[in-house]
Amino acid sequence: MFRDIQHAWNPTQEEIKIWAYSDEQIPSQDWELAVNNVENIPMICSFIDDDKCQKKTFFLSSLYVFTGDIVASEIESDIADLTSLLDKVEKGAKTEELKTWIYRSKHLISYPQDYDYDYWGLFSKYVFNV
Repeated sequence: MFRDIQHAWNPTQEEIKIWAYSDEQIPSQDWELAVNNVENIPMICSFIDDDKCQKKTFFLSSLYVFTGDIVASEIESDIADLTSLLDKVEKGAKTEELKTWIYRSKHLISYPQDYDYDYWGLFSKYVFNV
């Protein structure tokens, strides 16, 4: 699917979509960081709402990482973009998992002191219940 590991770290939306519906393993450790950007989030949300997507857990975890990284950065313009994005995807959210991520993300934006890497970092306890 990817020519090499370097290309896996700069995936196109089409490559992400193909992988989402494949039997392929994660192309690289911490790949959540490679797929997370503002442009990809609506697509990632659509995967979570699609029962046919084989990688829903991976993508849900990536959403928590995305929110956590932005809030922890304390960059106001990025937080404003995240807030706007949450409002946009909330309108079409179907699953409880996605609605819960939106709710928790809005809460974290309002209360950034509640940030805890165990819940907003890789292998989020919100997703993996560890």
